[in-house]
Amino acid sequence: MLRVAACLALVLALMAPPAHAAHTKSAKPAAKPTAKSAAPAKANWKSAPAKKKTAPDTPPLEISWICVEASTGMVLGERDADAPRPPASMIKMMQFLMVTDGLKKGLWTLDTPITVTAHSENMGGTQVYLKAGETFKLGHLMEAEAVASANDAAMAVAEGLWGSEEKFKVARAEFAKQLGLTHSDFQSVHGLPPGPGQKPDATTARDLSIVARHCAADPQIMKWVGTKEVRFRPDQAPKPNTNKLLWRMEGCDGLKTGFTNAAGFCITATAQRNGIRLITVLMGCEGKYDRFNEAQKILEDSFPQVQRVRVIARGEALKTSTPVLNCVTQETLLTASEDLWVVVKAKDRSSLHVAPEFPAPLRAPLTSGTVVGEITAELGGKKIGSTPLAINQDLPAAGWRWKLVNAVTAH
Repeated sequence: MLRVAACLALVLALMAPPAHAAHTKSAKPAAKPTAKSAAPAKANWKSAPAKKKTAPDTPPLEISWICVEASTGMVLGERDADAPRPPASMIKMMQFLMVTDGLKKGLWTLDTPITVTAHSENMGGTQVYLKAGETFKLGHLMEAEAVASANDAAMAVAEGLWGSEEKFKVARAEFAKQLGLTHSDFQSVHGLPPGPGQKPDATTARDLSIVARHCAADPQIMKWVGTKEVRFRPDQAPKPNTNKLLWRMEGCDGLKTGFTNAAGFCITATAQRNGIRLITVLMGCEGKYDRFNEAQKILEDSFPQVQRVRVIARGEALKTSTPVLNCVTQETLLTASEDLWVVVKAKDRSSLHVAPEFPAPLRAPLTSGTVVGEITAELGGKKIGSTPLAINQDLPAAGWRWKLVNAVTAH
């Protein structure tokens, strides 16, 4: 019996499938996955990196910028500087210029009272929370606009000085033409996003650099934008300047920040070192502090590119004398009335050309200090600076005896 049982076990073992057959072939095919159950597996296998969420009406932002030397507009670097985009609150720089233009013309003063309207009260965005019927001095509202970027203050000034929002916009359009802004379409007073049926503001980094250069040349504007904080109401805490570069960058004293979803985080920044002022306009940053970091880097990288050169000193004489007619002294040396400084790229300094311009020859009588021409500095055929040339001695007309002896006329 034992021998029969052993033989039977051996036969059964030989009839069994190989041990790996269960992994290579199954008796019953596995059920196909349904579309619903297969989708997650497919997504996990071939999924792309998750995209950053943005507001539905906000396209992905790309930075555009420009950096210029303030006195000449010389471009030191740029990227997409002519790309049209919204300026956000940097549009307020236009009102700064228009207000100070009126100050110079005597149309109003910093003490001119501005009464807040109901329309000004309800601006939204950054505010100092004006109330309809309140009255503030123009200078105080301009501080709030420049330091705290107050939209309600900007509207109050527009209505108070120009009579209405629309009249201000008409005046601003004409002012923009005078500045030579060829790629700007300013629609709002303050830079807030457009309402239903309204057009958005549009400008370029290059156009805003022109606006900024005019702002930087105005001491009153630079006083406003360089103020680190303003206490709008006596019982309120001071409001800090929105431009954080005023605290962290050497020589920075302005100018203006801006932000909307469509514009991104923007800044027009200026700094001055060793008599050189640079301006950068940066538009479309994704982070609040990215704009400060990028603007500072652009300015820091640009300062070494430029030099301030004294072409001629005050009182310094030209090396070549100038002929003088009708005078015992028949030639004289002309001197510079003021220092002539120019800013050039370091690599262009050797190409700087200096040329005197004056009527030749001169004709006596002439008194010391009389301006008779100018000396100009040119680069690439373009005039970049000048200073007057003057007589440095009295040159009386010759008497008849001298003329007779020398056989000359008074022509």
